[in-house]
Amino acid sequence: MYFDTKPCSVCGSEVRLRPRTTPSADEGAEPVGPLDGVVGDADSTVDERVCTNSDCETNRSGTLAP
Repeated sequence: MYFDTKPCSVCGSEVRLRPRTTPSADEGAEPVGPLDGVVGDADSTVDERVCTNSDCETNRSGTLAP
């Protein structure tokens, strides 16, 4: 099971996890690691971190990650 209990890196508030709905920008079709490695982005987080503070910059900008 996956746990992520780190607070928001911008404001320090609690972060909730929700399923990722779009592929991350790092995902690609090229192998990672050794030449015979797996295809993908190595080991991205399955969930999206969402700050619970509605005034946090991460909820307003859309570009910062909590």
